[in-house]
Amino acid sequence: MEIRALLKALWRNRTGPILIAVQIAIVLAVLVNIAYLVVGRIEVYRRPTGIDVDNIFWVMSQGFGTHYDQSTAVSSDLAYLNGLPGVVAASATMTVPQNPFGYNWPFSTVPGVDAPKAFSRIMLMTDRGPDSLGLRFAAGRAPHADATTAAPDPISAISRWAPEVAITQRFADTLFPKGDALGKTLYTQGINKAAKIVGVVALMQAAPGSGADGDYNERVVFVPGIPPGPTAMYLVRTQPGRQAEVMVQVEHSLAERVPARFIAHMETLARTAASTRSNLKSSSIILGVVAWMVLAVTAIGIFGLAAFNVAIRTRQIGTRRAIGARRRHILRYFLVENWLISTAGVLAGCVLALALGAELSVMFQLPRLPLYYCAFGVAALWLIGLGATLLPARRAAAVAPAIATRTV
Repeated sequence: MEIRALLKALWRNRTGPILIAVQIAIVLAVLVNIAYLVVGRIEVYRRPTGIDVDNIFWVMSQGFGTHYDQSTAVSSDLAYLNGLPGVVAASATMTVPQNPFGYNWPFSTVPGVDAPKAFSRIMLMTDRGPDSLGLRFAAGRAPHADATTAAPDPISAISRWAPEVAITQRFADTLFPKGDALGKTLYTQGINKAAKIVGVVALMQAAPGSGADGDYNERVVFVPGIPPGPTAMYLVRTQPGRQAEVMVQVEHSLAERVPARFIAHMETLARTAASTRSNLKSSSIILGVVAWMVLAVTAIGIFGLAAFNVAIRTRQIGTRRAIGARRRHILRYFLVENWLISTAGVLAGCVLALALGAELSVMFQLPRLPLYYCAFGVAALWLIGLGATLLPARRAAAVAPAIATRTV
């Protein structure tokens, strides 16, 4: 088959092929980047948290009135919770992990306002915080109970910085690439405070995230402290299989132990984590539906162009059949014609996809789009194009030679 002759024929009637090629280019760029974003969101579900999520629940109490004292209530509640049968460890916390809400702060390895800084999540917790989350220490230990401070509000809690802290391995690698974080001093920017790093937690994911956001949510500083009131939140880790039993007991008795307060909320950490991920799941489903709709529209466009070409060339096809062309020759002609249009579209689409991927990588702080996504996209659109053209091409191949003798 003369490719040059086929290209000339396409160029003579170029409006339709150009529109389809442009459509394929846009579809490839959109499809490839949607696939990349969806895969990134799927990876969030598989990313380990480092937390014993299935055996933890959290309870929030709300104090009211002048007779409520946060420090007294927290100390009494923790003594009660840690003494319950089936409880491994309980702690008070200012934020609940596995949700997007939390406190962030800049830190540095050297003092001074102009020192290089790196941001991290803060987990202000009482001394058994790491135990209540089921965290594993790669080095060192949790801050001692005597390092725990109390404050009336979040700002005061930050300013009364504890003398020792623990950090995650991810943040230790960020601040101390040589791996010597244990025993070093961590400087808190903005409040001019310093603390000794006494422990390095192997892994702790404060909230789900992908790309740079996922790495950031694994940079955590554990600060010993009693969370300010009047809201108190407790993380309770139970023995496997005893969570429901302990939750019932806590729900019935915790509120009555301290006057002038009530239980505002109680929930398993597994449900909290699932609820947070549901937003990512919903966005992934929406993106997936959009991708399938775009592919369907593209397939319809390719099918329409091929069907139109067959319709306007019916007599020409009959003439070719009359002078000896076989069905396979007609079939091959239309398939190759579509392949040429698709190839022009996917080549332009690869350039557009990489340009769009570069913008998205900056916007969402993701790694650059891998080239193999483009390769899969090209193969998919080639197959879709051939599949959409196959039915019109078979109809063309079925045209009888006698059609050439008819008056059009």
